[in-house]
Amino acid sequence: MQWKNSRERFGALAKLFHWTSAAAFIGAYIVVYYVIWFLDEEAPGTLAVLNVHWMLGLLVGALVLPRLAWRLCDVQPHDPPGSALEHRLAHAAHWGLYGLLIVLPLTGYAGTSLHTDFGLFAVPSFRDTALFDAMASLFGFDWESFEPPVDAVHHFLGKWVAWGVVGLHVLAALYHHRVRKDDVLTRMLPHGRRRDN
Repeated sequence: MQWKNSRERFGALAKLFHWTSAAAFIGAYIVVYYVIWFLDEEAPGTLAVLNVHWMLGLLVGALVLPRLAWRLCDVQPHDPPGSALEHRLAHAAHWGLYGLLIVLPLTGYAGTSLHTDFGLFAVPSFRDTALFDAMASLFGFDWESFEPPVDAVHHFLGKWVAWGVVGLHVLAALYHHRVRKDDVLTRMLPHGRRRDN
């Protein structure tokens, strides 16, 4: 098993970061839309389901910094054939994805007033941290004035931005695989699978 990237393929660690982040991100969406579409917000069991959304969101947030560090330290596979503009747009889209993977968990955590229970341990809500107390004291706000705008940013990004950015990422990978027939998708697949024509 090759842990590090090469100029031809992503290594096992980059793939692990990518697919774990993707699974947690998609899982968080599935859970929150299950709550929105099928559960009563006031029902006793709803908080337990929302807790799964918070857990997955915190997992995404916890993975993004080591993932970025590994990306910056390791070699990146070559760009596929294409124009300089296409390469710039692809790199901008990737950094946009990284931005979402930072901002969505950050605003989700900062705008949630309840702790996240992982079973063996719990992550306190941002409202209950010394950092929030210090910020509130320094800038003169309380939770009631802090939470609504943070929550609004989280919901706006989640409802209107993330779908488009992630959708473009998936469509671009499929376009490279099916139309361009290059290795953009297959070099990120687990187990070194090859493109099927």
